[in-house]
Amino acid sequence: MVRLVGDGVENPANAEALVAAAAMFGVAYGFRDERGLLAGVSKVGTEALLATPIVAVDNADGAESVYRRGSLHSAASIVVGNERKGIRPDLLRAAARTVCIPMPGRGVNTLNVATAAAVALYYLGGASGRRTVRGPRPESQRPGVLLAGPRDHVEAGSSLRSAAAFGWTSVGLDDRDKVWFGTPRPVRAEGRAAARSHRNPLRVVPGGGVQGYTRVIVCTEDADGPPVHRTDLTGAGTLLVVPDGDFDAPAGAQFARVGAAGAAGRYRFLTGIVLAEAARQLGPRPEGSAGRPPRRGLSYRSELGLDAAGDLVEPWELLEY
Repeated sequence: MVRLVGDGVENPANAEALVAAAAMFGVAYGFRDERGLLAGVSKVGTEALLATPIVAVDNADGAESVYRRGSLHSAASIVVGNERKGIRPDLLRAAARTVCIPMPGRGVNTLNVATAAAVALYYLGGASGRRTVRGPRPESQRPGVLLAGPRDHVEAGSSLRSAAAFGWTSVGLDDRDKVWFGTPRPVRAEGRAAARSHRNPLRVVPGGGVQGYTRVIVCTEDADGPPVHRTDLTGAGTLLVVPDGDFDAPAGAQFARVGAAGAAGRYRFLTGIVLAEAARQLGPRPEGSAGRPPRRGLSYRSELGLDAAGDLVEPWELLEY
């Protein structure tokens, strides 16, 4: 049976999320860890791990794209590594195959380790379908994204981190449960840490509207529709909506399913898979079109409106102050 293995994972919350990722795809799990990261979980010894075909998910030199199809041995160990250092060298050397998740983003260039595991499991499990966008300007076909009603601040933060890593510069957020805007300081700090906000040039736009879009695709784990990898997710005027629970879809909306039918996953997994598939369909940026560098300094999520009752001030008047 295929097994997901965490190598040197440090954060207990990430370890718990890896267990959830394995459950979402119906695979076994284990940790190559001697420090007792989680009590009662399955531990995998180095000798036993090296006896299986290893598929390493790592940005190592020479790694192939996870989007490329390839047969997966029924007893393969899919290994993800430490949050900062990645997979340890002995496993990388022993890997039968090393895959990476292409990251076209300009700031954050890695995913949360559990999100990366979910994306890898999705594609290594055989997801394939829509071809990539053809043409000289794939960025013109990048869809809008709306995160609708995330119920947990860390899940929302991880989802925003994924959006930046996959190349989005702006994302809408319907924050009906108040997990992102106007939250207490400790909650805000945890959410921003999950989003890697210190390296993240993403603009988060409050609101939940779908106005201005000609095509809306609602992506959920229980959608009555084709899987996302067989749905065209790109195109100017397209909005991808990933709800965390109930969502009032507008008339004419399309639906696409994330993961296997009936498989339940964390919100960060759903958004990660949808964004990965949209980025795969867009294809890589053409050579020499890296775009503008990320903005430095302060950024703002709202702007001042002009009070109709106020007076207009001419520039020459300001000079008198």
